[in-house]
Amino acid sequence: MKSWVIPSALSLVWLGLAGPAAAACAPAGIVHIVTTETTPGIDPQSSDAKPRSLFREGARRSRLEEQPDETTKVHALAVIDEPNIWMANLADRTGRHIVDPGPTFNTRAAVFSDDRISPRILDLEFGCEAAYVAANAPKVDRTETVDGLALQVHRFVDGTETVEILEKPGVGEPLFARYYRSGKLVWAIRYDLYDTDAPSDPAMFTAPAGIKYEEVPIKP
Repeated sequence: MKSWVIPSALSLVWLGLAGPAAAACAPAGIVHIVTTETTPGIDPQSSDAKPRSLFREGARRSRLEEQPDETTKVHALAVIDEPNIWMANLADRTGRHIVDPGPTFNTRAAVFSDDRISPRILDLEFGCEAAYVAANAPKVDRTETVDGLALQVHRFVDGTETVEILEKPGVGEPLFARYYRSGKLVWAIRYDLYDTDAPSDPAMFTAPAGIKYEEVPIKP
């Protein structure tokens, strides 16, 4: 079994096992988001620089699809239909099945997630960016031109950490997101697709087929 399927402190935020968010993110329909990391200095040929595709429906369902990584021989797919969580490597057809012990059963998809990010910035989730901006950064900090587009920058500061969400005026959908620590840009994400009316597929949030799963016990 590849080490990538072992839940870490980082992946637990994605899996919904790291405690409840300030308010559960629950998109009304199926939201399909494609993002690409554009952090300065990132290797454009690395797996981190490849697009990732996320689907979310309500508070309990999500699906994260990553591109194949030829270096690690991992093609990651994570599917959540709380309390069930399936993490699969499509390259070797192995995976793990986890049952969320609760007491809450809300899947999470933090835009920025590492073990040093503050809880208030972890609350910025894919699919609920507009609600986060309305609650934390409703005023436009400045206007910035990116790739010829004049974008509104919404900025939230929490101690030494800062997050910026860049939106097209009047649309309310994110085009870029940035995370700063002590004034230094350490993480940047570009939104390539933000579809709030994606078509429904009954198999989207079920266990990926043809995978040999190992059961992973998680204590409450």
